[in-house]
Amino acid sequence: MSTAYISGRVPARYARLVVKQARAARTSKSDLVARYVVEKSLESEFPGISFRDSLSGREAYLTGHRVAVWEVFDAHEEFQSLAKTAEHFHWPVVLVKRALAFASEFPEEIIQSREGERHGVPAVS
Repeated sequence: MSTAYISGRVPARYARLVVKQARAARTSKSDLVARYVVEKSLESEFPGISFRDSLSGREAYLTGHRVAVWEVFDAHEEFQSLAKTAEHFHWPVVLVKRALAFASEFPEEIIQSREGERHGVPAVS
């Protein structure tokens, strides 16, 4: 994956938090900040989508629910209907649409998460 350089400054008290969190996550400050920027950008672009740690690394899920986006995608492939998929999860259709919009835009992340969860394989970043 190609990358781009983005620079920014934060107040020192927040920089200390990043250092502490990077150490706890056993990663570099740069990698942690990059993850934060990417995930927050995606959360802003796709309301209702958040990120969490999983067997496959970081994965997208529906905010306030335990269901990963790849699980919604798989259910929709099985049911072939927004309404039936929403009924399966006992959700309004809008939540299914949000998950599918993310999955449509980032199919490679969905594949990685699905395979990682099914086979216990960490995602490659």
